[in-house]
Amino acid sequence: MARARRTSRSVLSHARSNMVGYWLTFVVFITGVSCGAVQASMLKEGRTELFSYLEAGLASLRHTLPVAPGKALAYSLGSNLASVGLIWLSGLTILGFPGALVILFVRGFSIGFTVAFMVRELSGPGAALAVASVLPHNILAVPGLILACFVSMSFSWAVIGTNLIGMPSDVKLAFSRSVAGVAISAILLSAASFVQAYVSPAILILAARFV
Repeated sequence: MARARRTSRSVLSHARSNMVGYWLTFVVFITGVSCGAVQASMLKEGRTELFSYLEAGLASLRHTLPVAPGKALAYSLGSNLASVGLIWLSGLTILGFPGALVILFVRGFSIGFTVAFMVRELSGPGAALAVASVLPHNILAVPGLILACFVSMSFSWAVIGTNLIGMPSDVKLAFSRSVAGVAISAILLSAASFVQAYVSPAILILAARFV
């Protein structure tokens, strides 16, 4: 119990002392979601084709899973871990850290586009379907990506501050924190992949039967 309290206090202290960095990454993600939603609402060319794919997918989901869970897990795990790896490498290249924010933006864009398109085309049932298809695994995936982006940027700024601006920074500490943060992110995204492969499809099939 005491150890859990100390861990909780440490996490809260870390969040408070790095609030600006976390807010920046969160704003980038929300901006991506907003841009995706706007793009979906303005979509004209290709809308019919996308809707036909959506209808075909829903018809299939009412009867069976679209892909074997094992294959879905392998694909999702590979994609998520590749994203974390690219985010970390972006930070290690120092001036390439904006690439980490681009990856986070693209993830937000895809979520915003998916949800907005489903709601636009299917109204209320579309909202339920969007929540079922997007929310379960992203509860874990999005915090994992935000954490990876934050520690990636923190390391880059520590190096930039020390070598270019002349501000004293503990580069070794920043690097060790980036390694720990990326490890935690990888764990969260691995768990998200498991949810996406084994939990989200079941919820999605249930929702599809009411659409």
